[in-house]
Amino acid sequence: MANENVLVIDDELVLCELLNDLLKDRGYSVKYALSGRNGINTFKGGGFDLVMLDLKMPDMDGINVLEEIKGFDPDSAVIIMTGYPSFETVRAALRGGAYDYVTKPFNIEEISFVIKRAVDFRNLSLTNKSLMKELEEQNNKLEEMVKERTRELILLYRIGKDMSSSLKLDEVLEIVVDNMSKIMDSEICSILLLDKNTEELSIGYAQGLEENIVRQTRMRKGDPISGWVVEHGEPLLVDDIETDPRFMKKNQEKYYTKSLISVPLLVKDEVIGVININNKRTKTPFTKDDLRFAKGVATEAAIAIENARLFTSLEDSYMRTVLALTSAIDAKDHYTKSHSEHVSKYAVGTAMELGLSDKQIEDIKEACRLHDLGKIGVPDDILTKTDKLTANEWDQIKLHSLKSAEILRPLIFLGDVIDIVEQHHERYDGAGYPHGLRGEQIHMGARILAVCDSFDAMTTDRPYRKALSQDEAVAEIKKCSGSQFDPKVVEAFLRLLEKNPEIAKN
Repeated sequence: MANENVLVIDDELVLCELLNDLLKDRGYSVKYALSGRNGINTFKGGGFDLVMLDLKMPDMDGINVLEEIKGFDPDSAVIIMTGYPSFETVRAALRGGAYDYVTKPFNIEEISFVIKRAVDFRNLSLTNKSLMKELEEQNNKLEEMVKERTRELILLYRIGKDMSSSLKLDEVLEIVVDNMSKIMDSEICSILLLDKNTEELSIGYAQGLEENIVRQTRMRKGDPISGWVVEHGEPLLVDDIETDPRFMKKNQEKYYTKSLISVPLLVKDEVIGVININNKRTKTPFTKDDLRFAKGVATEAAIAIENARLFTSLEDSYMRTVLALTSAIDAKDHYTKSHSEHVSKYAVGTAMELGLSDKQIEDIKEACRLHDLGKIGVPDDILTKTDKLTANEWDQIKLHSLKSAEILRPLIFLGDVIDIVEQHHERYDGAGYPHGLRGEQIHMGARILAVCDSFDAMTTDRPYRKALSQDEAVAEIKKCSGSQFDPKVVEAFLRLLEKNPEIAKN
């Protein structure tokens, strides 16, 4: 049985009552209006599935009534009734949005068929419209999801690129925490690293935690929360840690409150640490989308951290080998036994006189320790020769700074130290070696090392001559200022000697 609502608009009361009786027998709910304006107002009251409209109304043209009805509800189904059908009027009605038309007089079977078809058409149109709207909403959601995932992938790519730009563990940890804190808008973020030997977790880097907490925090496998993540190798999303039954009475990390994400750092299914993100600044809980993003960052971070650790291990191993070589040089040439020590003392003092930064001074100090490393490749009989060196022998000696730099080159972390070592025999006037650099082209550290190296060499016994006095060495340094040496460095070095006369005797 039908249950659609039908509005009949016709000025003939008899016809309206007839349609009312006929349609009610077939399950339709019927109302009627005897004028165009009244019909429009009744329709706007709402709830009609179908309108049966007479084209000839006494107060207004049926086409105008049709236009107002379709303007108010474009999905309305309207059947035109006319006793004087003409091509023009029917065409105008259909163009105005009427579904169909019937001619008076009509029989009940004809009118029932047309009404049923019109109602079915309207219902189908509404269903299609609803489906199209739902499809559009789904497409919008999908589009927004794609945009969000694209944003995530771009962020993951950028963070991964930042992390892979460094092989220093401290820098990698800082990059991860800084990015996570900013993107997650969290108050606290930290990375805890697992010591395989002790099976303890300690904080490698953190934001939002006091320094004493960072220094003192130690967790074991199984301890809530980070220890739980390490033990299970699974991520955690906690809405409120204070009410979570797993941790509320046994949370070992008391500095974490409210909403928390904790994700393991996995390398080949082995947990090497944990990233913890706590307390959104918006005070809202973290979401599953937040967790998914954190897991993505953790995957990239784990690889970067492991690479940094491996590189540090290789660097340490290489550096131990290098230092063993410097010890071997000292062992075979007793004249240079304390040379690097003395040069370092002079160079650090001179650098401080020049107001260099702590980083620059540290680089200079390291370069002093390594500057003669290349002499490992110079034959002993040349290093310890008491007679004048031949041109060929002198050429071999001159290569030692280049060889030192070549040995050190794999140690990327040494940075400027390598340049200082390579250039410490360059002259201010460009007549030095190995590249003939001049003036400001020469690294400041190398210019300092050149003065201090020469001074210590002059005031130390050598196989080919006795040591000069301090005064004689100072005179020679002054004489070579502006040619062999940078005048600014010479002035700073002489100030050092003047302020600390004992420095050259210790």
